[in-house]
Amino acid sequence: MGTCSNCSKEVWAWPTTKRGEKSQLDTVKKGEKREDVLAKKYVDQEKGDHLEEMGKADDIDKKVFDEDGNLSYYLEIKERSNTLNAYRKTKFPYAKIERATELVKDTGKPVHLALKFRDCWARDVITGRKEYEKGDEPFAPRYRPGQRNKQRQVPVLIPVEELEVLSWRDYCEDLDETID
Repeated sequence: MGTCSNCSKEVWAWPTTKRGEKSQLDTVKKGEKREDVLAKKYVDQEKGDHLEEMGKADDIDKKVFDEDGNLSYYLEIKERSNTLNAYRKTKFPYAKIERATELVKDTGKPVHLALKFRDCWARDVITGRKEYEKGDEPFAPRYRPGQRNKQRQVPVLIPVEELEVLSWRDYCEDLDETID
């Protein structure tokens, strides 16, 4: 990057990882494993018999079926490392809302956006009847600087007071021991 003006030593920039992260790939694999556990818990607690992956490249995570094998709804799982009241608005790529709207239009089935916070589970059910606020600038976690300027990272901004808080709290305190 250059030379430090105070000590004249060469300054280097290294790719960063989240504190305690072995590697970004390891974090992705753990995240996928956590997501599977959370999706199964959601389906067990809410309604549904079984679920299937949508596909690695899809913006929505799962299809949920009833006991007769009929598609009931789609499911997108998000996990937050803080409590619900730590946020004014929760955000994630707006592309997920666009895909959800497309699925609702094509199939007539809703998309459940389930968010697990440190203190509760909450959700928004996307039915195609609600407008969602779109952010102006792409965002990415500080430890993922390579994603910062990608248009795919322009967020949807959902006020947390618009989320439905669910009555159960499974895995809110900690999920780590269930996946190790």
